[in-house]
Amino acid sequence: MPETPVLNLSRRLLQLMPSPCIVCGKSSRAAYSLCPDCEFDLPWAGPCCIRCGEELPATAPNPRSCAGCTLHPPPFACCRAAFRYQSPIDSLLSGFKFRARFEAGNVLALLLAEKIAQHYRNTTPPDLLLPVPLHPKRLRQRGFNQALEIARVVSKKCDIPLSRNAIVKMRDTTAQTKMHSAGARKQNLKNAFGVADNVLLHRVKSVALIDDVVTTMATVSSVSRELRGCGIRHIDVWCLARASR
Repeated sequence: MPETPVLNLSRRLLQLMPSPCIVCGKSSRAAYSLCPDCEFDLPWAGPCCIRCGEELPATAPNPRSCAGCTLHPPPFACCRAAFRYQSPIDSLLSGFKFRARFEAGNVLALLLAEKIAQHYRNTTPPDLLLPVPLHPKRLRQRGFNQALEIARVVSKKCDIPLSRNAIVKMRDTTAQTKMHSAGARKQNLKNAFGVADNVLLHRVKSVALIDDVVTTMATVSSVSRELRGCGIRHIDVWCLARASR
């Protein structure tokens, strides 16, 4: 979907005009539109499973991996989130996703980029960023892909190339939140995603999938399986927030 003048104007205004804190509305540091107190109080992601990113209890027998990933590892290497899906992150993401509050999405994406940059300070980052795609019908309804907007910020801040169309969503599926079992969620996404740029994906060895929220992992797992079929050896998942299953 081509860029619209409204989206381009929104991005330019965000860059030029300081705005109040996205949480409390008070004055903030202009680069982030987030005051120090609200930034400190955000539900930052804590100790979690090294594979799926789900928060681990302090009493977990294995402090590095959850029971689910130990028995059934996901088709990606790891999932890294900046936040837990709690207040005010849930309302900020809802405003970004459904009411086009780009300032909230931009701030949270910048904070995710900071966390990613710290993690890869001494290791090699992925070759390519891939936003989880929307079906064209959903994209027309919403006007933008929130995963792509996040990926733009991370790509720029972390200096990692971005491909917006290498993976596409071919089937307009029912919202995953309406599926009430793991089997139903998996079936809902069967054959939903496809590879649109085999040439590009065959040139890279590692990628990072970008999404706003990861809950059951059904979506990122479905996309990861498609990427595995292209020969991608290493797949990371980066998201703004990780919700408990």
